[in-house]
Amino acid sequence: MLDCSRRGATAASATPALPTPSRTGSPSRHRILRWTIEFGTFGVLAVAYTVVRSLVTADPARAIAHAEWLASLQGELVRGLEEALNTWFVGSTVVAVTACYLYAVLHYVATPAVFLLSRRHGGRLYWTGYWSLVVASGLAVLVYATFPVAPPRLTPSTGIVDVMREFADYGWWGSAASAPRGIGDATNQYAAVPSMHFGWALWTSIQLWLMGGGARRTLAVAYPLLMTVVVIGTGNHFLIDVLAGGACVVVGYAVVTCALRWWSREHVGSRGSPVGARNRVGH
Repeated sequence: MLDCSRRGATAASATPALPTPSRTGSPSRHRILRWTIEFGTFGVLAVAYTVVRSLVTADPARAIAHAEWLASLQGELVRGLEEALNTWFVGSTVVAVTACYLYAVLHYVATPAVFLLSRRHGGRLYWTGYWSLVVASGLAVLVYATFPVAPPRLTPSTGIVDVMREFADYGWWGSAASAPRGIGDATNQYAAVPSMHFGWALWTSIQLWLMGGGARRTLAVAYPLLMTVVVIGTGNHFLIDVLAGGACVVVGYAVVTCALRWWSREHVGSRGSPVGARNRVGH
């Protein structure tokens, strides 16, 4: 008499197991495409930003004329407030040095940190923020290349003191804003409009606010206000430069939001993030 249980076990062991999809294998074609576009776009933009900010040589007289024209648009009240803030910075070593470090460091720390936090969050928040940052920075590069503007500290008629130059002994910077000593000549100092110190601070603020949470939203309100005081008080930007930087970011979010809404309508149910993966725009 046959042992049915043994027979069944033998048959089962003789049957090849069906292959199961590997979740640990190489990334899919889409994922590679997404990463290529995601990091490639940033890479190209970073190179363009660096080249324009470092290699474009502007006519100082033209840049100063543009700065004086923009300053005249602000009116005497705003210019008076800017000069008063600059005078306060110059008169207080503690305030001045703190502002110099905030200008030289925070810009390059807060933006990448919030970018990575947004990427970890993923979904609509990340992709909207990602492409908004790309568009805003692209607009800034375009203006830098075509419309040179001197900062207040290099515009003699303003009477604004170059705070970072005055307090250079307290840090690594020299006479070219936050650029380290010895490489200031490689920096285009006539690219004051738009102020992306403020623009990127506003982008950081928007991303933090959208993530929610009391601490994040407190930082979201405080950070751009602090950066406004810092860039004006150190003599690196007029208020109108700050507004231009904010406008770049607002335009970036408006363009990207409209584009993502169109993408959502046209690709419902298709694979894809904003570069073609499974639609996670509303994730």
